[in-house]
Amino acid sequence: MHAGVRTALAPMQDVTDLAFMRVLARIGSLPDLFVTAYFRSTPTTCAIAEANLRCIEENETGVPILAQLAGSEAAPLVRDAERLLQLPVAGINLNAGCPSPLVNRHGAGAGLLRDLPALAAALQGLRACVPAGQFSVKCRLGWEDTVEFPAILEHIRAAAPDYAMVHARTRKALYKPGTICEAAVQQAVRTLPCPVMGNGDIGTAAEAQRWLTHISPAGVMIGRGAVRNPYIFREIKGGPPPTADEMKHYYRVLVEETDRILHTKRTPAGHCNRMKKYLAYCYPDFTPEQEYTLRRCTDIDTMLRILCD
Repeated sequence: MHAGVRTALAPMQDVTDLAFMRVLARIGSLPDLFVTAYFRSTPTTCAIAEANLRCIEENETGVPILAQLAGSEAAPLVRDAERLLQLPVAGINLNAGCPSPLVNRHGAGAGLLRDLPALAAALQGLRACVPAGQFSVKCRLGWEDTVEFPAILEHIRAAAPDYAMVHARTRKALYKPGTICEAAVQQAVRTLPCPVMGNGDIGTAAEAQRWLTHISPAGVMIGRGAVRNPYIFREIKGGPPPTADEMKHYYRVLVEETDRILHTKRTPAGHCNRMKKYLAYCYPDFTPEQEYTLRRCTDIDTMLRILCD
């Protein structure tokens, strides 16, 4: 990992998309690295999702982006990595952490953690085809228990990725509060010769700084916390926290950037529903009445008025 990379936007399906990347650029709060939501690799096909491709091909932010792959077999992953490396990507990231039951049912994402030979084959196959400096893996601590993590780390160490991102939960924990194991991330930092980025419930700049000081000095990866407060990357780099007016500006820009992509594809009600994927992480900042109205809103102008109230 390049020495200048200390913050990354965590990949979140249908949330940390091109529109959100553009929002971060417009408000002046960019991370050092982007990662696409996963491209799904199977023996018969790779789901080259249009939304993910747009993140790569229309990324005008100047921030490098990794293409993330999710799959359970080495050969399809290698095939699709070679294809994606033809695009303007900074590298390939193996997804060994997604807890989606649909993805896990086929052995991909966190499902790889139940089949360590498959994980090893995927890691080794990708390491052999991805150029030096461009291969990374994002993983959880195990399928059911953190006692699984040392064996997972050994397979990662043996494959010699250029850097690793560790989500400090097991797959069983999903995203439940209070399930973060910071000690396991520290274990990864001690065990792996490559830089390790920590991930999991980093919701404020103060928390990020604590991680950078005590848990994962190489970097932090932030997802939900960045959707709730997109100025967090600015804060981590020494900038001020957002004002109320800046948060209102964020909501306006988010409406504009989602509309820039969706206006030919979605009705106003559809645009509202798409906005709710982001707003779900912002609801704690609103009154119960505002949240109730936002959840049921079908008119984008009304939604914007509520957001900027």
